[in-house]
Amino acid sequence: MRYLIEFVVAFLAVGLTYVITSEGLWGAALVFFNVLFAAMISFNFYEPLARLLDSTGINWGFSDTLCMLGLFCIALLILRMTTETIAPVMVKFPPAVYHAGRLIFGIGGAAVTMAIVLLAFHAAPVHKKIFGSIDHKTKPPFGLGLDHMWLSFFQYESGAVFSNLGYGGRDPYRTYGHGGRVNVFDPKAEWLLLHYDSRPYGTGSVLGDEDEGEGGGAAASGGQAAPAGGRGGPGGGRGGGPPP
Repeated sequence: MRYLIEFVVAFLAVGLTYVITSEGLWGAALVFFNVLFAAMISFNFYEPLARLLDSTGINWGFSDTLCMLGLFCIALLILRMTTETIAPVMVKFPPAVYHAGRLIFGIGGAAVTMAIVLLAFHAAPVHKKIFGSIDHKTKPPFGLGLDHMWLSFFQYESGAVFSNLGYGGRDPYRTYGHGGRVNVFDPKAEWLLLHYDSRPYGTGSVLGDEDEGEGGGAAASGGQAAPAGGRGGPGGGRGGGPPP
């Protein structure tokens, strides 16, 4: 079953790459940056939006997934329409640059998109083994770990962009300097671990086990090794993101 799921993820990534590269170099570059910024917007705001949705009193078990994918799709649509309006024509490039560039941007756009889809399943109230095979240690497809790569990238970018030299910043391992006083999306590198523990079906707890928790954080989201920390906020597995 695991290899089937890995193959499906890889097949979808290759299909997305083909679709994006068919836009040409200029179009593929625009799509890549649209996808990248849409993913960053989604990950920056899905947690407070999910908390707002939960505060209505409706027991939305899938609030994180709904808000993550909803924000991603809406932001991508708006960015796509904007770029199509501003730059509606193709730009000519030398053949070698054209083919190499569209392939690079196509792979990048497909990788980010599949990472968001995988992370949306991680945030869903499903079995701890998603599709019976994917957990916090699995790195689909075939060891690439697209979801882990995105968490590592977003964690670093949130710490670099949302710096806060005042009191109350969160960077316990001082990855970004400033005396540890910066705002980081996932300061203890435990996003996947928190969501693994919060999924309602299946047994086992990672952060509840001190031995696994100490070494699991870095492996789960690509950050530095971290001891097990507290759990997420009102959303169960939801951790604290950087302020919008």
